Amino acid sequence: MHNYLDLRDIQISLPKEKETLIGFLSRFDLVLDEDIEESIGFFDKDKLVATCSYSGKVLKCFAVDENYRGTNISTGLVSEMNKRLAQKGIYKTFIFTREENRNIFENIGYKYLATGKSVVLLENGIDCISDFQQELKKHISQDTLNGCIIMNCNPFTLGHKYLISTTSKLCDRLYIFIVEEDKSLFPFKWRKKLVVEGTKDIQNAVILDGGDYIISSATFPGYFIKRMDEKTQAEALLDIDIFSRYIAPILNIRKRFAGSEPYDPMTATYNKVMREVLPKKGIDFVEIPRIKVEGTAVSASRARECIKNNDKKTLRELLPATTLDFLDTHEGRSIIAKIKGYSND
Repeated sequence: MHNYLDLRDIQISLPKEKETLIGFLSRFDLVLDEDIEESIGFFDKDKLVATCSYSGKVLKCFAVDENYRGTNISTGLVSEMNKRLAQKGIYKTFIFTREENRNIFENIGYKYLATGKSVVLLENGIDCISDFQQELKKHISQDTLNGCIIMNCNPFTLGHKYLISTTSKLCDRLYIFIVEEDKSLFPFKWRKKLVVEGTKDIQNAVILDGGDYIISSATFPGYFIKRMDEKTQAEALLDIDIFSRYIAPILNIRKRFAGSEPYDPMTATYNKVMREVLPKKGIDFVEIPRIKVEGTAVSASRARECIKNNDKKTLRELLPATTLDFLDTHEGRSIIAKIKGYSND
């Protein structure tokens, strides 16, 4: 690395510094993602020559000036970011980058995970994909036709219950992964609890945590910020690649189910990619039409809107008794207060 380079924080809260970073990234056809928490850069005097940012456990928005490559500058950026994340108690990181950069990060200890179009995901640290697979092995079934649903359930509705009940009849065992990323108004702890309580009568359902490998900020960051651009399909492909490569084979999942999506363009795009890609990987994709109340599809977003507007009559038509009972608890009332002060998107 050039000894005269200066490593500095890039304060994206300051318009001038943010503009400098955006301009530098644009030279490499990159954009500054909306969820960035911190950015750093190497400067040659006042000229930005290399940068890296992070969001959660994910290192991204890497760019190095052509004249400064081959100088271990990427190692310097990654080392600094990993040191900062370790101070926050994060000892596993992912790198989301272009295919042509894969060797750079493999050479500094990162392991390849999956590909999505022209992007790749790599990881390094503790509790990696092999550890996740070991946990999955505790739930291996000898059944020959296993299915899977991946749900966020923000909150658990009668639509979710209908989807689970319907698909449980189409397979021997139904694995239900709950998205673990805590970026919803209903925290993961309560979302999972509501699914468990709401499906006690479905004997072949197995509720599992999604972890870092199923619709997470590492595998599909655009899902949480509802970003619809050219990166969305690449991220969807990457997430599906991880599912097909590491998860479905362990649990012998032959079918993946999803509810139809008439409202959310992000989820509709994800369903479309699954419909096109999963059969090529030996997994059937089955889309189940949503149930409707008064001609409108039941959805979690509609339930949140009813909570926000105090529309208890419609809410009773959208939610099972287990979710309604939860909303009357201390934790539920706290979430209601948050929803009423939150714009519904």
